[in-house]
Amino acid sequence: MIMVSLLLAVYLGWPLAFGGKQRGLETPAEARGVSAAPVHIKHTKLGAATPASTRPESCYKRYQREVKLCTGESTAAACKLGAADHWDMCEATGFWPN
Repeated sequence: MIMVSLLLAVYLGWPLAFGGKQRGLETPAEARGVSAAPVHIKHTKLGAATPASTRPESCYKRYQREVKLCTGESTAAACKLGAADHWDMCEATGFWPN
């Protein structure tokens, strides 16, 4: 246990003692060596309506639509539980599972 503590102290103290690069001020992308891509903003005219079809459907809206499709007394509960599982996966990943 003492040896592990000494190794940890050397591992953490080495950059401080010998001038290692301070990594606390970097963004996670910089720490991984990924360069950030420039962001391009598309300018539109004020008052120009964007079509509603370009906006993706939220996970909750998809869940509501799937639950409305559940029919039958014996299979409705299982269908609703399956839709709830898919909703949870959608919230976690951003995509509705097939």
